[in-house]
Amino acid sequence: MAVSLVRTDFSSWYVAAFAPSFVPALSIRPNLRDIVVGFPRLKRIQCSFRLPTGEGKPGSIIAEGSCSVISPQGHWEDPDDGSGSEIDDDSEEEKVEDMDENDLDFESDWDEENDAATRVKIVNNLSPNNYEEDFAKEVEQLLSSEERAILEANDSPCLERISTRKWLPLHTFALAGQIKDMDRLLEKGVDINLTDQDGRTALHHATIGKKEPVISHLLRKGANVNVRDQDGATALHYAVQVGAMQTVKLLIKYNVDVNTADDEGWTPLHVAVQSRNRDITKILLVNGADKTRKNKAGHTPLDLSLCYGKEFKSYDLTKLLKVVPADRNYC
Repeated sequence: MAVSLVRTDFSSWYVAAFAPSFVPALSIRPNLRDIVVGFPRLKRIQCSFRLPTGEGKPGSIIAEGSCSVISPQGHWEDPDDGSGSEIDDDSEEEKVEDMDENDLDFESDWDEENDAATRVKIVNNLSPNNYEEDFAKEVEQLLSSEERAILEANDSPCLERISTRKWLPLHTFALAGQIKDMDRLLEKGVDINLTDQDGRTALHHATIGKKEPVISHLLRKGANVNVRDQDGATALHYAVQVGAMQTVKLLIKYNVDVNTADDEGWTPLHVAVQSRNRDITKILLVNGADKTRKNKAGHTPLDLSLCYGKEFKSYDLTKLLKVVPADRNYC
């Protein structure tokens, strides 16, 4: 029976004459570059192919060959090359019929119940709980008695020992993008608006680090968008400074004050013009930023733009500051 060897992916094949679910067992004769295919569920049929040099792409026929029936003694019969007589064909058909009849008496050595039990046992042995327990025991054996005592005394995180005014775990997790660890601290009662020695919250740090998923998560959890650090800057000041346009839009959506000035009188619009970011400047303007607001040096955002000299960006920003109206419905 002529068949084709078809590549299913770059590591497996199937014979086109049979369903692909019959996974073949392959063996290659290195000297002849032949490939022999045996089917575990069709133990009396094997196929022989001449393997070409190219491997072929998935779905392509990579070899042509023929299948033959194995006798009860397990010897190969020569594949039919199509040159035999009609009598030979009839004999071959009779052999296949005999094989089908004998298959009714075939008993597989596969035990479904034992196989299922083995799979369950393997899965249980590899479960996360068992792994974590074994790993914990392994690590505890490495500890000294003093170290083990510290571990036993801290069933939950001891925030006093792992915190300073500068290095707060909530801020570290926010800047590192570790939302799950951050949530565990919040569940234990840590203030989401807790400030460090610089007056910054987790929202400040996440904004400086451009951690948009963390920023969005903190805002949904109720973080205050208008907290000012020790220099008077809000998260919006820092979002503008680092050019995080999506964060700027998100903070505006959560009603941040776009005209909050820091201790030097700089509003987010001053920072946007200083950074020469046209898109953020426009977003702030159409969402109510006061372009006439002066900092403590007496400079408006327009003054800062003109101080850059006769450059295209200076003219571009100047035009925005002159003609763009305030519209809170822009974002």
